Amino acid sequence: MKKIVSLIVVAVLFATVLLAGCAQEPAASEAPSQSAEVSESAAPEESAETSAEAESTGSYEWEQVGEVENVKIVEQEPDEPLRFAFLGFQNNPFWNMVQDGVAEATEFLGEHNVTIDNINLGESIDATVINSGLEAAIAQQYDGIVTTPFVTGVENYIDAAVDAGIPVVTLYGESTKPSKRFVFIGQDNEEAGQTVAEAMDEALGGEEGAKFAIITASFTMENLEIKRNTVKDYLESKGYVSVGDFEANDSADQTYTLTKDILTANPDVKAIYCVAGGPYGAPKAIADMGKTGEVFVIGHDETVENLDYVRTGEMTVIGQNPTGVSFDGFMYLYNKVVADQEPEEAVLASHSMIIDKDNVGELFPE
Repeated sequence: MKKIVSLIVVAVLFATVLLAGCAQEPAASEAPSQSAEVSESAAPEESAETSAEAESTGSYEWEQVGEVENVKIVEQEPDEPLRFAFLGFQNNPFWNMVQDGVAEATEFLGEHNVTIDNINLGESIDATVINSGLEAAIAQQYDGIVTTPFVTGVENYIDAAVDAGIPVVTLYGESTKPSKRFVFIGQDNEEAGQTVAEAMDEALGGEEGAKFAIITASFTMENLEIKRNTVKDYLESKGYVSVGDFEANDSADQTYTLTKDILTANPDVKAIYCVAGGPYGAPKAIADMGKTGEVFVIGHDETVENLDYVRTGEMTVIGQNPTGVSFDGFMYLYNKVVADQEPEEAVLASHSMIIDKDNVGELFPE
């Protein structure tokens, strides 16, 4: 059910999507299988780059998995076929998990007369790219949009969509500048940063002057900056010393190279925090330098690539349930479009957890 179309020229992109949508067969009636890390409802790269079954019932309820459950859709069918757009990116394995959720939503909502056009905006997370995608989606008159803004400068285009009668859901990261989107689902950036900071503090063992480094995706992503600064401020307040902050552009290869550079220049660094995509490049570099066990690495997201290093104790991650978040985003969108139902809160925290060698086997059995 996945249709990932490259955004080369926006008009061409959406023309392609439109034709593909017209030719698409309805989804199979089988309900999606949700992974163990399902999202919480309010109401409800190897270069370095490289379930429980949820069953729908008459009331559209989902089987509980673990301590959280999926969002329920309203017990109401649309008056006419609906077309939703997903505007996302594909520059690291995080997006594979996002795409799993989109595919499950596509299959499930296909049983309710909804087509989801899955638009790949490319690798560069940039406001101009997102705005072009939003502008094209408005021109195509979609009934709803789910997107992943991450950066500032997209708010006016989100507002333009809403003003055109197209509800918008935002996921994973957005600017603190307000927009007319009706719900955001993602990590609480300060809370996630604090959780990471405390884990690093424990690993550094209270040794005053112990050194750490931070590798982020981009200094232009506001949500990542909140996490980075929360961690940095906390650790420096404890007497630890930062050897610098570095950009890796969501690339495991760049993270690998930066980690080697950092440890060559500062062989006494004891901890590295990788914000955003490609963190598994760090433990790979550490292993290749023969320093496994000497440097604590913590990063984001429960990707297969990351979990391989978590299982061997070379890395810790903080998860945010990307598959469940993208799935739930479409459930909220359906409820809004079909029944004008909104969640109890406009900002919903994703289900986050620290994943390390001690609990990875239970949370993600092989």
